[in-house]
Amino acid sequence: MLARRYAQCGANVVLVARRAEQLVETARLVADEGGESLVAVADICDEDQCRDAVGRALSRFGRLDVLVNNAAVPGTDQAVSEATVANWREVLETNLIAPMVLSREALRQAMIGSGCGNIQFFSSAAARLVRTKKAHYAAAKLGLSALGQTLAMEVGSLEIRVNTIVIGAVAGELVDNYVAKVAVQESAAPESVRQRLASANALARLVEPQEIADVSVWLASDAASAITGQDIFVTAGQQR
Repeated sequence: MLARRYAQCGANVVLVARRAEQLVETARLVADEGGESLVAVADICDEDQCRDAVGRALSRFGRLDVLVNNAAVPGTDQAVSEATVANWREVLETNLIAPMVLSREALRQAMIGSGCGNIQFFSSAAARLVRTKKAHYAAAKLGLSALGQTLAMEVGSLEIRVNTIVIGAVAGELVDNYVAKVAVQESAAPESVRQRLASANALARLVEPQEIADVSVWLASDAASAITGQDIFVTAGQQR
């Protein structure tokens, strides 16, 4: 949805992920919106591949105006007393370190030289509404807010803006998987679990993917030219 929304606004889109087949499908959706895209298969936990992905974007389009860091992995649920370093490392590398590396490369290769740019991080309401066995995920996602606020101070004088979008439960595959897992654990009907999840929000519903994409595009636009170093909550009113 993010890529399609940017394409609808006339942007060229660079698609970066490990799974080529999903990127190709997204590229098709971008083309359906009249947009042009570059598929860059890469493991963002690898510094060299991050550097190469940014370089390929510049080679193809000549500039890089917006970087959206939205990749994430949930890791395995573990109490801290039972935690493994491998589990923590996987979550931190993907959810926190990789966004830093991609941002660094975007700044070095493109944005600092152009004197403008927009960097976005995707955090989660789970970083503040913490739950047991999710310390690794909460720590990584809360770290993104600190990263975003610090980076905004470092590059603000260059007219580069940095913000963090904090999302709640978003309707789609990830929530469907979560609902199915909880339903099995509780021997409950999936729809009752979904309703409970939605009713925890002030709007009594889940966030729609389009709503996240709209906020991202707005933050990248001149309409948000004075917005930087902020956490923007898109949670349907989920209590923090």
